[in-house]
Amino acid sequence: MIKNKGQHAMQYLKDSLKYYDKKSISCKRWYTALISADVILSAFIPFATLFFDDYANTKFIVALMGSLVTIASSVRAKFAFQEDWVEYRTTTEILKYHRYLYDTLSPPYNKKNKDELLITKVNEICMNENKCWRDMKLNNSKKPDEDPDSSI
Repeated sequence: MIKNKGQHAMQYLKDSLKYYDKKSISCKRWYTALISADVILSAFIPFATLFFDDYANTKFIVALMGSLVTIASSVRAKFAFQEDWVEYRTTTEILKYHRYLYDTLSPPYNKKNKDELLITKVNEICMNENKCWRDMKLNNSKKPDEDPDSSI
């Protein structure tokens, strides 16, 4: 029965690791794609204006590029992909650390209750990440005039 409990604890840890790693990778990809689009389109706007005299439709292309830059910047700011990426990656690395401690039977996982302790630690780490994520999302959605310190 102890072995089954250990397998359950390790599977729980692996599932949590997989989830946070996947979320981290997804947020990194979104952030990288949006920041790349922002930089590339912004860089080409001045270049495209050189063709105003030669091509009548250039002004529409420049306007579209400017709009796409605004959209990419707004989406990146609204959804906070960079912050989420860092938070998920941090959680993943903390979970990996506990996996290594567990696998090597290092303290605190060198006692009889190591499986229960591992599940408890994984829960604590995930709950802390959820609280940080919720706080970050609430702070990002708060308007400047809603800040209680702004009236002081």
